[in-house]
Amino acid sequence: MQEENENRLVNEGVEYSYYAQKGFVKSSSFASLQNVEMIVLEPEPNAKVFRWVAKSEVDRMFEERKNKILDFVKTGKIAEQRLQIDDALRNYYWALMLAKVNRDAVYADFNTGEEVNCLTFLPLKIKSVISRVRANLEECVNSDNRYFAKMRFTYENRDVASIQLRYFDGQSFVGPLVVKDGIGEMDLVSLPADGKMKMRYEYSFRKEAENLDAELRAIFSEISAPPIDNALAEIPVKVNVKKNTMAIDEKRMKETAASVVVAEVPAEPICTKQRMELSTVSNSGELANVLQQVENAIKQGTPQAAYPHFTPEGYKLFETLLSKTGTVSLVGEKQNYEFIQANAQVLARFCKVKIKFRNGKSFMENLVFRFNEESKKIQSVALALSKKAEEDIFNAASSWTEISRFTILQFMEDYQTAYSLKRLDYLEKIFSDEAIIITGTVLKTASSNQVEGMPIDFGNTDVRFTRQNKQQYLSNLRRHFNEREYIHLTFEDNQTKVINAPRIPRGTAFAIQINQLYNSPIYSDRGYLTLILDASKELPVIHVRLWQPEKSNMLTLDEFMNKFEF
Repeated sequence: MQEENENRLVNEGVEYSYYAQKGFVKSSSFASLQNVEMIVLEPEPNAKVFRWVAKSEVDRMFEERKNKILDFVKTGKIAEQRLQIDDALRNYYWALMLAKVNRDAVYADFNTGEEVNCLTFLPLKIKSVISRVRANLEECVNSDNRYFAKMRFTYENRDVASIQLRYFDGQSFVGPLVVKDGIGEMDLVSLPADGKMKMRYEYSFRKEAENLDAELRAIFSEISAPPIDNALAEIPVKVNVKKNTMAIDEKRMKETAASVVVAEVPAEPICTKQRMELSTVSNSGELANVLQQVENAIKQGTPQAAYPHFTPEGYKLFETLLSKTGTVSLVGEKQNYEFIQANAQVLARFCKVKIKFRNGKSFMENLVFRFNEESKKIQSVALALSKKAEEDIFNAASSWTEISRFTILQFMEDYQTAYSLKRLDYLEKIFSDEAIIITGTVLKTASSNQVEGMPIDFGNTDVRFTRQNKQQYLSNLRRHFNEREYIHLTFEDNQTKVINAPRIPRGTAFAIQINQLYNSPIYSDRGYLTLILDASKELPVIHVRLWQPEKSNMLTLDEFMNKFEF
């Protein structure tokens, strides 16, 4: 316990008491205290002011911080269960940073049989999560004096849904690389002379914390962030100088795995869902030949070489992907497609690619090519959702018609892709002219600037909400598309259901609440996106778009519809 001294101040016959405790004052300063009172002890020119806050107000602040710590822990556990390892590490570490400055110990359940102190347990938990990640080199290809190492990342013997890392390319650590559905590709200047591929897993996500949370921003700036010593991983490899390639050193790999000390911390039980069986196409040889030529166009960076195999709209998307985003490259020497029959289309899934931008950030993506069933031409291209997001949609849609399942899946893929390709024309089509659009911006500092649209009070002082009409929203998007090299959306866990909405034909109104990670070179945030769709037409139309930063106090669909009389 820190020493606590009570001191007294007497002024004009009134006695005041206050507490002088360095740790208490330090930890209090990271949060915004409300209802601070003030007394002027002496007027100008030698002004003296005494300010104070009620103990109940301080207690309330610490209770809010405790709840935030527990919320981060809960979110981290869910992410770990869903194999979203980057999200799990992020939430566990942010909970640790808050616990370091909290006045009281915060206890949480980590499946250890009893609640444990977050401050002492979370470092062990974070190390345990990292120690359970396995990275394996699947192949290494030499091209144009560079080396492309295709890696598979697993957690408890299952492909990770996502993880982020930086890796040593022979000269320096580069990245970050965002791994998707277990696969990540490292672009190396040279093969490792010491027989060790080095990578460093991201766990603090400091920049994102500073964007998302004022309290975390203050904590990161004022106290030293505790390092996690096992975040640096070394993968043993055998370098074959004659063949100019490398492969995993199985013997050293086993020795390394055996030497890894896993903290006595249980992993969260992995959430597994049975994937819905899809109708595959057996006679896909003709389509496979087309995709071979599409792959060659990607390798050469010449979309026009594959022009005969696309419809005009499909080619426009393909050309935009290759020429107006980052550098797109195929991952691995051979693509393994699955061909699915759906909605008068044949879906060719998945072509694994990496998209690298000028700031060094790389995203792993799975491309979906949609063939017209009759012409056998590619009529659209999209970035696939993660397997977890797709499973959520299909499990929710188990009782729907096949048309509805693929309509919602394709819509969410196209919505996500529209931001990456900066398709303002597509977004203009899918928003109703009378759409209710509530946007939110996480504030780094309190802002009194005028905002476009009508301010909305959802009770969160760190987020500025505004209600915009369609034209205001699209105008802001146009500016963002022009200012930012890229805007990358990632959708994770989601809930999808059919709802009754008076303005939408019965049976065709869908509501989706989905966890969205927004990433750009100058701004990133994470929140929950709510969409209400009219799927009665060929192209679904958005009637409601609502973004909220936290799930714990998220407005439900019913509350939203009642609030805005939708």
